[in-house]
Amino acid sequence: MNEKTLGEIPLDTWRWLGVNKLKTSAAIEEKFFDVADGETKIFSDVNLAEENIARKIKISVGENARVEFLSADLGRGNFSSDVEIDLRGDDSSATFEAVYFGDGQRKLDFNYVIRQRGKNTSATLNVRGALTDKSDKIFRGTLDFQKGSKGSTGRELEEVIILSPGTRNRSVPLMLAAEDEVDGHHAVSIGRLDDEKIFYLMSRGLDKSEAQRLIVEAAFAPVLEKISDDSLREKLLENLRLRLT
Repeated sequence: MNEKTLGEIPLDTWRWLGVNKLKTSAAIEEKFFDVADGETKIFSDVNLAEENIARKIKISVGENARVEFLSADLGRGNFSSDVEIDLRGDDSSATFEAVYFGDGQRKLDFNYVIRQRGKNTSATLNVRGALTDKSDKIFRGTLDFQKGSKGSTGRELEEVIILSPGTRNRSVPLMLAAEDEVDGHHAVSIGRLDDEKIFYLMSRGLDKSEAQRLIVEAAFAPVLEKISDDSLREKLLENLRLRLT
């Protein structure tokens, strides 16, 4: 099947890294949502599929409206995800929290954009992931302060845990500002598990794989705990535990 462009960074850059465009050969699942003025909505996007999956999601947020978006990728096949949140209304806000786990030969490709167009908007993008075996991941996270977004704030953070030397990780945090009087911050943290934490947990009777599992679970917990479906949340945790043993 021919590759299709699913999404791209809103700025044509990093060509030499080959990460600007998100492409997929899987059939693209598309969803569009509108959060009306004054509304508050929570959306969850969970992937546990065995096959390759590609999703494109767009959310438009009105004045004084709030959206919370939760994403959990623990599938077995390749996963491509393009999510755009458009804060078009004044005083609107978005909280985007995501976790992912890459193992085996999985290829993960994420393009997350929060576009801030209204005045006094607020955006938070927090992503946590763990990679092992020969998994390959690209993450693009963009906070886009557009003209007219005076007084807006944005925070972006990705934390990546590397569990084996065979993985490939590429993280591209991006902040665009076409307006003054905005406040934006972005950062990426990439590293192996803390040896002191591993040693401490092993001194309490855990073996190394159990210690690693506990640390990764703790990193994922703030997002997984927000999934309202108890059976789905437990299924995600069990899936993660099995793959970390």
